[in-house]
Amino acid sequence: MELLVKNRYQAVKIIGEGGFGKTFLAIDTHSQNQYRCVIKQLLNTSTSSQSKNWQLFIAEIHRLQFLNTNPHIPKLIDFCEQDNNYYIIQEFIDGENLKLELNKQGIYSEKKIIKLLQEILPILKFIHDKSIIHRDIKPENIIRKIDNQQLYLVDFGASKLLSQQDPYKTATVIGSPEYVAPEQARGKTVFASDIYSLGVTCLSLLTERSPFDLIDLNNNWIWQEYTREKINKTLCKILNKMVCFSLN
Repeated sequence: MELLVKNRYQAVKIIGEGGFGKTFLAIDTHSQNQYRCVIKQLLNTSTSSQSKNWQLFIAEIHRLQFLNTNPHIPKLIDFCEQDNNYYIIQEFIDGENLKLELNKQGIYSEKKIIKLLQEILPILKFIHDKSIIHRDIKPENIIRKIDNQQLYLVDFGASKLLSQQDPYKTATVIGSPEYVAPEQARGKTVFASDIYSLGVTCLSLLTERSPFDLIDLNNNWIWQEYTREKINKTLCKILNKMVCFSLN
């Protein structure tokens, strides 16, 4: 792997790839123990210093700086522009995302879902208190760390800092279709949109089904038909509230 960022962060292998660039597992060659980290590359397809990708890069840096004090969000380590591309260096969370965990271990128990909510909801409160909406909550973006078995929320590339002047201004539609809230699909993202996506994540983990399979033709949630065990009424009420189509 040839990529070396700031003559310090050496890419080891690609761990993600998309339209805007690649994500690499890397090592910090200046650290005593060859500390592992993540390099997020944002390709610059424009010669303009004020290109869209440059604006996205700067905006993501600002959001990550706001969130750097939360122990369950990967820390921002460094960033730079190099060879006409942009790079963000973040803490590496050594673990598996919940999608992989589901594939290996099967359907989540009620107890496991409650524990998930107890861990992720405080993280959402933290980012929402900073006026940031994640906009891409899904099993792939929640990682269980191997050494402490705690959950971490990752990938803030789609996140948005709410404008104080016009918080409900229509924005670019972003997110994963199976998990995105109805208002977010219309470009009107609010804090509750993250709650909706977390609720849908829980339903998918409880049933091992695509969220699209859990809604009937009349837009009614039918997820309880696919659970292997009877779910506690209180938890059912909480989950149904989280995935309610109405914001009221």
